[in-house]
Amino acid sequence: GDFTNAEAAIMTLEEFSKIVPNGKPSKWHYVQDELFINRHEQLKADIKEPIYFEENFFKLFPEEIRPWDAMLLWGSAHSRSHLHIDPYNWTGTNAVLHGRKRWKLFPPGQDDKFYIQPNQMCGFPLNCRKYNSPIDSFNVDNEKYPLFRDANYIQIEQNAGELLIIPPGWFHQVYNPVETIAISSQIMNSQNYNIILKEIVAANKLITDSLPDDIESYTPKEKVLFMLSLLPEEVMERGRFVNNQIIKQFYGNH
Repeated sequence: GDFTNAEAAIMTLEEFSKIVPNGKPSKWHYVQDELFINRHEQLKADIKEPIYFEENFFKLFPEEIRPWDAMLLWGSAHSRSHLHIDPYNWTGTNAVLHGRKRWKLFPPGQDDKFYIQPNQMCGFPLNCRKYNSPIDSFNVDNEKYPLFRDANYIQIEQNAGELLIIPPGWFHQVYNPVETIAISSQIMNSQNYNIILKEIVAANKLITDSLPDDIESYTPKEKVLFMLSLLPEEVMERGRFVNNQIIKQFYGNH
């Protein structure tokens, strides 16, 4: 029930399907797999892209550092995510296939209430800052986190067949009151690309002093491609290494 007592395990989906009905307030189970759908072509093909994905600059990223798309989320009753902002501060999406989700969404400008530890990194192939809070907003320790009492939020219920879009800068946490299956993804487009580029530049210590004088005349797509061209080879090498290590850890050499 407490994130500090969380345990990670590697198992097959068949094995997980046998324990997922047994979620309790004191012990729940949650799969968050960013590779499973991408490694099964038929499943990937069955996911139709909504109109909101028509412009998605993440598709321009080299494969070695492109964020994994279509994460499988399968949780037992009482399972939940951390309270967090999404990696790169991107626009997140979440589609519920089965079950129900309860969300708490916190408007921007309240970072001082979330007790974020500095220097957290996401560990993705293209590294980024990590904005995870130690607070469980569905079971708050008010004595330990008194500032959180003043945090404003919106609470919503999301049912099967519904798509939620989470804007940049919004801390959020989800609670699954029943066994729930969902798919999450992310968008980088002409509305949010500057926010994401700033996160990439900061986390990877890119030197941007020599930007072209006419950079502001570039289209959003051209700006993204130019910034990607600044990534040094060591960033690409790290991306390949991290990708291979994660695939080996979960799938062996298959």
